[in-house]
Amino acid sequence: MQSIVQPSIQPLNRQSKIERFIHGPWPFILPALFGLVFMRAFPFVWQIWLSFTNMRLGRPGEFIGLQNYRVLFQNPVFLSSIAYTGVFMVATVAGQMFFGLLLALLLEEDFKGKAVYRMTFLIPWIVSGFVAGILWQLMLVETRFGMFNALLDLMNVPPVRWLSNARNAQMSVIMVYIWKGLGFSLLLMSGGLKIIPQEMIESADIDGASYLQKLRLIKLPMMKDIISVNIIFSVIAALNSYETVFVLTGGGPGGATSIIALVMFNTAFGDGRNQLGRGSAIGVVMFVVTLIFVIIYVRKTNFAKGYGKP
Repeated sequence: MQSIVQPSIQPLNRQSKIERFIHGPWPFILPALFGLVFMRAFPFVWQIWLSFTNMRLGRPGEFIGLQNYRVLFQNPVFLSSIAYTGVFMVATVAGQMFFGLLLALLLEEDFKGKAVYRMTFLIPWIVSGFVAGILWQLMLVETRFGMFNALLDLMNVPPVRWLSNARNAQMSVIMVYIWKGLGFSLLLMSGGLKIIPQEMIESADIDGASYLQKLRLIKLPMMKDIISVNIIFSVIAALNSYETVFVLTGGGPGGATSIIALVMFNTAFGDGRNQLGRGSAIGVVMFVVTLIFVIIYVRKTNFAKGYGKP
């Protein structure tokens, strides 16, 4: 009897497992998991391998160990790009945070056309980096036909060399990236203000707290997790963006605006060098720097432990 029943149970068990798989979450998770592995994990591992080779476009590479890394840290162009990238990252992140919070506080008030203003500030974030570079290049034309120099001409001020002067070009690139990423900071800051319980604000009003006191003692502490997320993503974006500066200045004049991501692109695909191995090494350095920053920042701010707490 047992030999007759046993074969009929096993197919039922197999069928139930198949049904549980089909009706469970895995059919929805697997496509994204495969995409993550093949579009993210595999290229990253391949990049690490390429950084130890001398591969060029159209030519197979040979394993050369740490030679690419030694050459990089002896290259003055790469070292100067690291220095400017640090200034660029701090300035753009600070500018996006400050103006994003300021605009979020202004848009928190009720007035006509608030939705239109919010969408207007979000447009730069949506626009492609190449398109943003072209638009600002036209506005920063150094003759009187450029928009900014035309405004200066109306005030009888001589035209400014926005992109051909090294210091002005560095400031212009920072200004453009603050404008470009402002919408992202505004979006996060506005969401952070929405989650603050209105009862706390009303209690502070009853106690006679001023606007600055409510901002310093209630709103900013309640938004610390949103601010942390904003800083992390803004730093990652600043370290990995190159499209706008590629179109705007090309890294010039004299390499003054060469950020590390642009040096990586030019090394791997530009300037006729096509040094994929060395460009991959720059990418690995960028990843390590970003990872170290995120780990230190999360540990110092206790972001993971204090998530969701005021």
